[in-house]
Amino acid sequence: MDKWFTHYSDSQIIFLNDFLLGPVFAFIIYLSAKYYVKIKKNPIYEKYFVPAIMVKIFCAILLALIYQYYYKGGDTMTYFVYVQFLRELLYVDSHAFLNFVFSANPDDFMAKNHFGEGVAFFMNESSNIIIRMALILSYPLLNTYILVSFCFTLFCFYGCWKLFVMFREIYPHLEKQLALSCLFLPSVCFWGSGILKDPICMGALGALTYHTYRLFFMRTKIFSRILMIVFCFILIQKIKVYMVLAFLPAYSFWLIFKYKESIRSKALRLIITPVLFSLSILAGLFVFLKLSAVAERYDLNSLMRTAKDTQNWLYLSSKTQGGSGYSLGNIEYTPIGLLKVFPKAVNVSLFRPYIWEARKPILIPAALEGLLSLFLTIRLLYKAGFVRFTKLIMTNPEVQFCLVFSVIFAFSVGFTSYNFGSLVRYKIPLMPFYYMALFILADKEKEPETAGKSGKPVTSPLIPVNKKMAAA
Repeated sequence: MDKWFTHYSDSQIIFLNDFLLGPVFAFIIYLSAKYYVKIKKNPIYEKYFVPAIMVKIFCAILLALIYQYYYKGGDTMTYFVYVQFLRELLYVDSHAFLNFVFSANPDDFMAKNHFGEGVAFFMNESSNIIIRMALILSYPLLNTYILVSFCFTLFCFYGCWKLFVMFREIYPHLEKQLALSCLFLPSVCFWGSGILKDPICMGALGALTYHTYRLFFMRTKIFSRILMIVFCFILIQKIKVYMVLAFLPAYSFWLIFKYKESIRSKALRLIITPVLFSLSILAGLFVFLKLSAVAERYDLNSLMRTAKDTQNWLYLSSKTQGGSGYSLGNIEYTPIGLLKVFPKAVNVSLFRPYIWEARKPILIPAALEGLLSLFLTIRLLYKAGFVRFTKLIMTNPEVQFCLVFSVIFAFSVGFTSYNFGSLVRYKIPLMPFYYMALFILADKEKEPETAGKSGKPVTSPLIPVNKKMAAA
């Protein structure tokens, strides 16, 4: 009987308890979401909260089934296998279990003794965090993969929801477009679920963006927001530090230029703009250099060396295993070489795989998303023209933030992935921001033609439309 329920197996994550408890907990989440919406008494919650959360839960179930029966392996299965190994280790060597789970620096010799060839994966800091989180959750959640997966998924949903709420306050008339960008993009919904790094990073990124905005511009719940900001920042820095390197320069642009908007004198704003622009760049460089000083492996030389090794391994494995690899051509691993390959790497993240490059069924949704991104971008450039397109970007702090983050992050993952299967998962944090930037730009492009005719409310981005949402 025990073999039907969750146990240590290197080829299985879904057991009978997943099929029995999964639907029950999904229904509980549905009822809880309905109740939460009822007590919030907010039309935005009534319209989007329950559908969005249930889409995420459905995707978590779908991802589990695909990894179990289609991929028959992969990262999410590996994390859960380590969880099962650690649970069994508790009864064999409790001292080792406590060291692996609660020590900031697990004993290397002990780890090699217990994990053997798998020690490198366990001792990797970013993987280790996911394993520990899943292990701790496995005890109250009856050691059931799908229930632990729901927790990871709900955290991702929390970040995406907060991102939607924040931008919806700033642009209330773009509600549907923002809901699509933050809550219903297929790739973000699918890969932002399961026991993986991606839902944790996506949730932390959305929460970090939201609470930092609230802290600087609303100044509500200051202490709790600072705690949340620190928690999310550490979480992202530990799991995917390159996300921090993309986020902080972009956010510094946003904060500085938002404050510039509060200056009433046009002449003073004109004079101070280049100064603020320079300060933003310096702030980004300062953060990068500080991170490099703290963590040697994140200096420029180490990053390029790691990127080269990752590219070679992923491209070779794609070729030998019939995967969906791509190449950026010959690369000079120097700062000038990176600049040369920059447009190719950004293009591959934002618009590829193209339809004809989607050799596997699971890549088709990503290819369609890439096609939509390319269509919206070209359409916007055609309608606005390059000069006006540039001016719209330079005059909108939200767009600047979204695009700077999207482009830097697109380069990071496009330059290192070298495999479309990995790329569609790694790039999900940039997708909501890039789509929001496109929708905001498209709306701004119409303003001279429709100003005064559409009846859209004119609101300050610094003043929330809904007071209840401002206090959230």
